[in-house]
Amino acid sequence: MKTVTKIVSLLVLLFAVQSMLVTSSYASSNNTFDGMWRGELNISKGLKLAIGINISDSNKKLTINSPNQGMHDRNPSSFSIEGQSISFYDESLNATFKGQVIGDKLEGSFTQGKSMPLVLHKLSEDDLNRMAFEGKYIGDLQINATSKLPLVLHVAVIKDGYSASLDSPSQNGFGIPVNEISIDTHKLSFTSDMISAKFSSTASDQGYVGTFVQGMPLPLTLTKVNDNNAHLQFKPAEFGEKGGSVAVIENGKATMRFWGNHGPTTQYEIGSISKTFTTYLLAKQVLEGQIELLTTTDRFFENASAISMQALATHTSRLERNPPSLQKNADPQNPFAHITRKMLQEDLLAPNYLPEQNTHEYSNFAFAVLGEALAINRHTTLEKEMQKHIFKDLKMDNSYLSVKADSKQANNMAQGHNSSGQVVPRWGMGAASGAGAVVSNLDDMIKYAEYMMQLPTQQSELANLLFTSYTPTAGRFEQGLGWMLMKDDKGQTYAWHNGMTGGFSTFIGFYLDGSRAVIMLNNQASSFDQKAHQLLTREQSLQGI
Repeated sequence: MKTVTKIVSLLVLLFAVQSMLVTSSYASSNNTFDGMWRGELNISKGLKLAIGINISDSNKKLTINSPNQGMHDRNPSSFSIEGQSISFYDESLNATFKGQVIGDKLEGSFTQGKSMPLVLHKLSEDDLNRMAFEGKYIGDLQINATSKLPLVLHVAVIKDGYSASLDSPSQNGFGIPVNEISIDTHKLSFTSDMISAKFSSTASDQGYVGTFVQGMPLPLTLTKVNDNNAHLQFKPAEFGEKGGSVAVIENGKATMRFWGNHGPTTQYEIGSISKTFTTYLLAKQVLEGQIELLTTTDRFFENASAISMQALATHTSRLERNPPSLQKNADPQNPFAHITRKMLQEDLLAPNYLPEQNTHEYSNFAFAVLGEALAINRHTTLEKEMQKHIFKDLKMDNSYLSVKADSKQANNMAQGHNSSGQVVPRWGMGAASGAGAVVSNLDDMIKYAEYMMQLPTQQSELANLLFTSYTPTAGRFEQGLGWMLMKDDKGQTYAWHNGMTGGFSTFIGFYLDGSRAVIMLNNQASSFDQKAHQLLTREQSLQGI
């Protein structure tokens, strides 16, 4: 799970900024589209991303911009400007745009895994005069005398206005939509309906000094980042700063390393790795003939849209990233704890959610629903189901499902920290537990990894269900039942999943040939995915972390 203090974390397109060799073709006519073109890409419900291109030298040069993500003047692999048609292709982003110029608009489609309509408008002189306000604004929201929360506002100029988004990096919340924004030399204000928040301020020498309101008013000063104050930017924590545990499993042997005073029995919230536990239960029920992958949610939730178990388990359900009920009376320190089965029922009421096949959008909401559906199907609770069919069977004696944060099974729990190093409380996830509520330790996770590793080598029906590729996801990886599937540089396939809560971050991955596995457990909410993948694929050693 990745979330923020009552701020919903969203999956956004990630652009890797790098230079590439550019090939181009362009019309020989005198027509020129030179200038800056901007628009907003509708990624998912409520989430927009500012995208643009710059054309110069009488159509001979084209660069790509994603200002809200800090990408400027990126050279695509190739582009073409012929007649009224403009297109570009970027190999490393696996992204393509094709459009037609109609007046001052460029209407087309942007494709990166899926195709999305995109309309770019040529910016006027008045629009260009507002470029002075484009950029990144950073400040610390003072929660109380000892706790603060870094916030980052991204502002991009579009035709006749601005496109903006909000980040809460210390809690790994990125791309939070901003609905309305007003900025000039005297004041800055914005609202975000998704998190029920608003900010208003006046300009001063320190930046925009004002009040951020989200349930209660808190002081916040936002300062624009420039060359003279780049040190203000948030720096993510390194793995092990507050403690951690790592295991590499190879040739039937587990080699472990620990940080701080942690050991093999130290417990961690493993976050979204829990989704693989939920899909394991789904696969078991399928093999026992108690449910089918194509069984739909309306069997378990009255008047719900008919969404299949497979769609829920492969992130193709088209459900929002988090349950809409998350925004209702959530505890900022424990945001999922209040979610009940009745709330999920209300969130699922038809015809709000009409699935589109083969559209991959990561969803905690979907796995909350899946977990409760599996429990209803067995006339029990998800907590009892996991205890009986996973923790007991695999002898994972120190693992449990944290439905409530004050569980007595937390007998050796590490203290969680956010990315700023501040202490945060444990999570309990109520009826959303299927999405990320498992607590475990390194000893137990080694047992889990070893069991999963041997399933494909046995060519079992269970492995076929879990590790079949159900859908590609924008060329980065393929989606199994809960598990993500990737190939290394040698073409060998491995399964993996990461996880994050308010105070923990985790990773598990293993090769389907049973040759190697990696487990990383950290009691601080800070992403270390690249390091984990490198350790699994042998690009990094255990001692080099």
